[in-house]
Amino acid sequence: MRPADDTAGPGEPAFIADLDVLRRRRTFKWRAAGDDPRRICLGVAEMDLYTPAFLRDVLQEAVALGESGYGLCEEQEASCEAYLARHHGASVAALRSTTDVLTGLRTVLEQELLPGSRVIVETPVYGDLFTVVREAGLQPVAVPLLRGERGYEHDWRALEAAAASGARGWILCQPHNPVGRAWTEQEQGRAVSLALEHDLLLLANEVHIPLGLTGDPLPSAFADAGVHRVRAYGFTSASKAFNIAGLKSATLYASERAADRLTGVPQSLLGRPGSFGAIATVACYERGDAWLAALRGRLAEHVRLVADALAALPLTVHQPECEATYLVWAELPEGEDALRLAGALAASGVHVLPGASFGGTEFGHCFRFNAGAHPAVLGEAFERIRATL
Repeated sequence: MRPADDTAGPGEPAFIADLDVLRRRRTFKWRAAGDDPRRICLGVAEMDLYTPAFLRDVLQEAVALGESGYGLCEEQEASCEAYLARHHGASVAALRSTTDVLTGLRTVLEQELLPGSRVIVETPVYGDLFTVVREAGLQPVAVPLLRGERGYEHDWRALEAAAASGARGWILCQPHNPVGRAWTEQEQGRAVSLALEHDLLLLANEVHIPLGLTGDPLPSAFADAGVHRVRAYGFTSASKAFNIAGLKSATLYASERAADRLTGVPQSLLGRPGSFGAIATVACYERGDAWLAALRGRLAEHVRLVADALAALPLTVHQPECEATYLVWAELPEGEDALRLAGALAASGVHVLPGASFGGTEFGHCFRFNAGAHPAVLGEAFERIRATL
């Protein structure tokens, strides 16, 4: 018998309020902080959700039928293509299934670029992107985002300079983790134009694209018609929006210019999703629209809760507006305030991700908070932090 989420209606996303239940979870988010019996984990990008009913039903049926074999890639690819077109305006020329976004990204990097080639990565950013670029035998080139009127913005001048200096690829994140920036249609079009002008390999990481919080669907890079003249690949998964990262299933897609190359990649390099992952992905894309719409509304409330709690701390905390994802980026002045918050987090048993993991020590005064938790859990976490400060 699971504890009820008293903030969820029938068929709506249900967050787990019971910390004892959460601490029994065998997921990375709740084990990364060790075995501290007080721990509250707001670090790794997983949500504290019960599996939605529509997804639980199809997975239980699959288990009952013993469908624990290899997944059908064609069904997953067709459902992903329809979902991206329906919600994000994407037009793609070819699709392939893979086990996860990073596997697909690494495979494309290895297939498309010569060893030692330079790849633009805008910082602060999900740190494993640097790792994947290096593992592919390439050199990441950090181009910091700029602070502008809407929070973080592309530094177009620096991007142009990096491309003109010999960079051969660009990882474009829509939306951008960890700062929560959702790029507009105009910005996506300008990115496509820059890639075309400099013949950059454009790598659109769109794993969080279903999680826009402003009410409008986020535009895919593949919504711009010019993308088909670019060597462009996109990467997405139901893993973040539907909280199924453990089922290991993702999809990559290509522009017309890159379609033949993607079609020719051996499945052995991409890996094949398991049956449970492929079945779940199809269910999410075909049956999950209403649940996902409700989730976005809940996440917007949770993000506001975290933002208000951070603003109420006796510290100087700057937060860019979180337009997408459930991840809140907090910046403190370098020095005493950042050290005080780091100490309070450690002393209170609240685990978040340190800014240095998103691009190096220049972000050591920053922290990323995961708002994908029950309001009661978030409230308890910030009560402890305030008490420790």
